[in-house]
Amino acid sequence: MDKNFWKKVLIIGLPVSIQNLINTAVNMVDTFMIGSLGDDYVSAVGLANKVFFVLNLLIFGIASGCSVLLSQYYGKKDDKNLNKTFGFMTMLSLSGGLLFFILAFTIPSNLMRIFTESDTLIELGTPYLRIVSISYVFTAFSFTTSAMLRSINKTRAPMFFTLITVFVNVIFNYILIFGKMGLPELKAEGAAIATIISRIVEFSCILLYLIFAKRDVKLSVNEMIHIDKETVVKNLKFALPVIINELGWGLGTTMYSVIYGHMSDDVVASMTIATALEDLVYALLFGISTACAVIVGNQLGANDLDEAQKTAKKLLITGVIMSMVLGVVLVLLINPYLLLYKATDIVRYNIRRVCIAYAIMMPAVTFNLIMIVGILRSGGDTLFCMIMELSSLWVVGVLSGAIGAFVFELDVLYVFVLSQMEQLVKVVIGFIRYKQKKWVRNIAIKEV
Repeated sequence: MDKNFWKKVLIIGLPVSIQNLINTAVNMVDTFMIGSLGDDYVSAVGLANKVFFVLNLLIFGIASGCSVLLSQYYGKKDDKNLNKTFGFMTMLSLSGGLLFFILAFTIPSNLMRIFTESDTLIELGTPYLRIVSISYVFTAFSFTTSAMLRSINKTRAPMFFTLITVFVNVIFNYILIFGKMGLPELKAEGAAIATIISRIVEFSCILLYLIFAKRDVKLSVNEMIHIDKETVVKNLKFALPVIINELGWGLGTTMYSVIYGHMSDDVVASMTIATALEDLVYALLFGISTACAVIVGNQLGANDLDEAQKTAKKLLITGVIMSMVLGVVLVLLINPYLLLYKATDIVRYNIRRVCIAYAIMMPAVTFNLIMIVGILRSGGDTLFCMIMELSSLWVVGVLSGAIGAFVFELDVLYVFVLSQMEQLVKVVIGFIRYKQKKWVRNIAIKEV
């Protein structure tokens, strides 16, 4: 057993898992606090946050695509191109955050109507969406910078900043949602204000870290802002397919919300609460895919191709085994989790069944996560990943779910299962691509 290897995996992956777990836990706390106001509030805020979900995918696409080069430049010890790439990805992310802020702030009710026809949910969700949109630009900067730090093996700082952010968010949620310390009871709007405050705190922490931790992060503002044509072309070659992939995937996943949103308000509440629990378990697995992406990317950039293949195989097997264990944990958590909500009997019934179905699918979901994010993209195989993900999602997942819901008018469980069939398709296609070894290459060289 290679103790140094697994130590490195833990050093990179564990802080990322904890960071994602904390973020997911905060979302659960938000849902729980807002859920105490009733199912309609849960549904409204859940649907309003679908706008942020799409923005998050855009930023994730930019960060993931550019991180392909960041990891390899770090492995190659090429600080100049690392700075240029970070500058480029920051510029793109901030532009996306600004665009989504403008849309959500000016036409929030129009965006809400994409996801639901319920006037009640639109009325409750619109003020929340308009207020929370102010946080989008701050979030874009923080997310992009955290991705850069992970690419250069600096994972503990983002985790620490997330802890601070979570603490601030929970405290202000409690004060503003329920009207404590002499302040008015703002309900969903209070949760939105708390999000803004916590995101500004996170932004400030990261900015101060970049300014004062120069020994850990060798950034050059001059190199970051002077982005040449070669940097743009090379980054877009690998990042653009990932951006399109994540946006297409986000739009497709949003279509699931549209499908559920047009079934019934009970279904919307069921899926909102169930998804929060599923994400809590899934967050633990994200660390291993990040560790795989960073370590494999570093090894490919250092031209250690054989070791990169061994690392990919080890972490792929480890991730699938972990997902089986966490699937059991997910099932065991369902009943204690439901005690947190004042949900109706039908909503509780739906949540139990959907979570069990998700637990069964977790090995396939995890396999695809590590294969796509951790392995194939690390070697710059981003175009293939885009084609595989989007075709599986739209042709299999969205189409099957829509037919099940609107043609055959199936129960929410069966609609969910039909939509998850895309995972099985990706397992087969992804494994074939993995065995072809077209991802095993060093792209941190001058030639594009």
